[in-house]
Amino acid sequence: MQSDQGEPQGRLIDLVRRRWDRLDWLTPIPTDRLIITESHYMDVESLGLAPPERHQLNRLFACFTCELFIHFERYVIEYLERNGDAILAIPATAIRRFVAEEKAHSDAFLKLLCMLRPDLYSATATTTTALRFLRWGFDDDLAVALAPVGSFFLLAWLFEEITLFVPVALDKEPAQCAPIIAEVMRLHAKEEQPHVAIDSRVLVHNNQIDSRLKSAAITAVTLPLLAFVDLKARRAWQQVVALAESELRLTPLQKHRLLHRGPSQSDRMGMASFADKVDRSPIALGSLLAMILRRQLRDAS
Repeated sequence: MQSDQGEPQGRLIDLVRRRWDRLDWLTPIPTDRLIITESHYMDVESLGLAPPERHQLNRLFACFTCELFIHFERYVIEYLERNGDAILAIPATAIRRFVAEEKAHSDAFLKLLCMLRPDLYSATATTTTALRFLRWGFDDDLAVALAPVGSFFLLAWLFEEITLFVPVALDKEPAQCAPIIAEVMRLHAKEEQPHVAIDSRVLVHNNQIDSRLKSAAITAVTLPLLAFVDLKARRAWQQVVALAESELRLTPLQKHRLLHRGPSQSDRMGMASFADKVDRSPIALGSLLAMILRRQLRDAS
């Protein structure tokens, strides 16, 4: 984005953040109970942990989710700030609002992290320096720099589709979810709904103006990008499990089950929903992408 947009962009960020400032950030997150729905992640009861250790693991699940959102939001922020002027299918004002909302989301998740584990996350850190498990690196910069517009928006659509189902998964056991976490996830999903519409609009526009061969190539490039971000998430989860092992003294079997827990419920629902939508879309190789995602879900079952 152009530097002369800095002042209006700042005003827009302040406007967007008002909704987030209305949430109850003052009530502490309890330390003696579950604070995010366990079934969203796995059958935790089968691990056989005592209640204090189970509660501590539950907080690490929540931390991991917050870090994932901050990291993936940064992909969107970095990409749109670098390439926003070249995305002709979307007005510049919509792009600026898109970025402002993603920055507000990242700030909200950082607040949650500081509430969840103040020993791990400094209140003076920023969203670009605070993360413990998903650190931004040269490989992330390279992915942002090299991703074609169509490939980026396909990937963004998939992640945002997953986001829409997080409140659905958490609401299966609402009593297990701390109010501030439920409120953040619900508002986040609400604000991601128009982002999904933007993703789809960009992809349909590009599909109309590009040749079928170019469109197919762009869809194909999405696959290695998806593999890259999946590997980043897996490595981050390995670090979470390593911390849990040191803090909770996990047995080898407990560690193994955590490492191989599979996709979360929102991952499964979002991937299935995205596969159905892209399968019905005019996007080149959309059916192939849908088939690959469905196969991944079957293999993870």
